[in-house]
Amino acid sequence: MKTILIIGAGQLGSRHLQGLAKFKGQLDIYVVDPALDSLKTAQVREEEIIHEHRVIYTLTWDLLPSSFDVVIVATSANIRERIIFELLRNYKVGFLILEKVLFQELASYRNVSDLFVEKNVRAYVNHPRRMFESYKNLGLLLDTNDKTVFSVVGGSWGLACNALHFLDLFVYLSGKKLKDINTDSLDELIQESSRKGFVEFTGTLSGQLEDGSFFSITSLNGASTPISVSLFNNEQRFLIQEGGLSQIYMLLKKDNFVCKNESFKVQYQSELTTNILIEIFENNHCSLPTYEEARHSHEIFLKAMLKKYNTITGFNCTILPIT
Repeated sequence: MKTILIIGAGQLGSRHLQGLAKFKGQLDIYVVDPALDSLKTAQVREEEIIHEHRVIYTLTWDLLPSSFDVVIVATSANIRERIIFELLRNYKVGFLILEKVLFQELASYRNVSDLFVEKNVRAYVNHPRRMFESYKNLGLLLDTNDKTVFSVVGGSWGLACNALHFLDLFVYLSGKKLKDINTDSLDELIQESSRKGFVEFTGTLSGQLEDGSFFSITSLNGASTPISVSLFNNEQRFLIQEGGLSQIYMLLKKDNFVCKNESFKVQYQSELTTNILIEIFENNHCSLPTYEEARHSHEIFLKAMLKKYNTITGFNCTILPIT
């Protein structure tokens, strides 16, 4: 029987748990969180799914077994490095799934990378849009030999928390690495995040991939508009409405740019975690970016955002309070 651990039973952790519960086959699932309320919420959500797994909830690590096939770390970014070190120094782990933003400090990326090598752990970062069937199909259509303009626009959707999802999506669809990020068009204010103790940004991030493809990612301050994603090159136009009607519009030169549209399916974490587990157990890997693949974009993003944060606040911090 496979043994799974979720560290952090908050909103994301409880959705991961629902995804594990939907997995066909018996699992031993441990859920650890120091907050009793979080464990209770996770249990309520778990019990919404009919399953045959054994689920153990615990406030401490004392009841945990010595090894796990898969561990999902769904804590906030400020404690993630410490949690990973505590986990891998004391337990044997096969696969590790990490939530983002990975860390708040640049030094953490090297520290954790070295630990993964030492412990021979296969680690992935949960950028789930790579697993959306609609985006997979789009990736098959997109001409990656042509420079592409990628744009994301929405209202107050948590740019600091979520921009990396879209950067990773562009990297995935294009097959090119992130080169640089420009923060000059971010708004000159720091906002409190919906998560206590963390901050948010609004405005526009822009930059390039290594082939010169351009991107802009915008969170409009005070707006509540759904997210739209677009990709343009010389011969293709794709517009994806992720919220509301959830459609993808395609205009292709080979079709004289006549607009065609089809439904766009947003896939939720409670579905995707099931698929992650299936891929790992059947193929010994999954469709998420590896830690090292994601690390490249995360470090560029964190460095740029930290510089902007210090410019706005007048601080000289090495830690950026985002999650």
